[in-house]
Amino acid sequence: MINVADYFSILEKAPYLFDKIQEKVFLKTEIDIVYSDIKNWERFNLLSEYDESDKGNWNKISYSEYVWIKIVEQLKDFGSSNEEILLLKNHLVSKFKVKDYILLFDQVKNTIGEKDFEVYSQLYNDLNQVDFNQNLNFNILDILIVNIIYTGEQLSLFIRKDDLHYFLPFSETMLKEYSNSSVSSLVDDFLNFPFYNIPISSYVSNFLSNKNDVRHNSFTMILTEQESKLLKIIRKNFQKIKQLKVKYKTGNIELIEVTTIKKVALESRIINHIKKSDYKKITIDIANGNIVNFEDTEKIKL
Repeated sequence: MINVADYFSILEKAPYLFDKIQEKVFLKTEIDIVYSDIKNWERFNLLSEYDESDKGNWNKISYSEYVWIKIVEQLKDFGSSNEEILLLKNHLVSKFKVKDYILLFDQVKNTIGEKDFEVYSQLYNDLNQVDFNQNLNFNILDILIVNIIYTGEQLSLFIRKDDLHYFLPFSETMLKEYSNSSVSSLVDDFLNFPFYNIPISSYVSNFLSNKNDVRHNSFTMILTEQESKLLKIIRKNFQKIKQLKVKYKTGNIELIEVTTIKKVALESRIINHIKKSDYKKITIDIANGNIVNFEDTEKIKL
């Protein structure tokens, strides 16, 4: 997890934050997104491209990749097509050359002014020292995530509904600067169109903690260990599950009851199931003297 206190308003640590948000830390099966959706989006190339040289981490994602997957999930809920999401992906999470980012930072500096541009100044100076045609290992979404952690501001991404490659980041500071700068007419023009509001800071907050302020440290993990175990049980038996009961005690999962449907041909199979566990409820349906349905309820204590 990322401790906000390590980076909040500490300018010299801002460049290291880019490396931090790209660490592979989450298993795809343990985040708060349906795994089958993730696999489906990967097939359509909607998610980030993975480094083939890092095959050992093929089933893990970074903090930044997690935020992008949450954006995809939200856009899918809005009804966006794969083609529309690919438009946004090419502009928001694709890696660009040094010269592209220098041009972008020049535009940002002209928009927000020298003072608010300070968080990017070291990175901007470093970019001007390297080959302009070199590819960089961060994207625009990474920049927005770093901005959220460094400034502590709420930030949303406004995306034009009719054309997803047009987007504007909005925070309290950005709104002030937009209204006081020469780009205010462009913002007004943007707001004349229907747009989606994507709460980037809300997704980022899922992996932030503040060890110096326990009162505001509500984060534990994307999924708790108990929630992760529950999902594994469901995924393992989802084709056979008829009923699932989850019992809580003081806010934590205490007991899971899983009722599965099994086809049985011989009575001897029933004996085998009885011998397997002391914590079972077995329901048998008989029609015309034959066993036609066999339900097995297992109690799992966490």
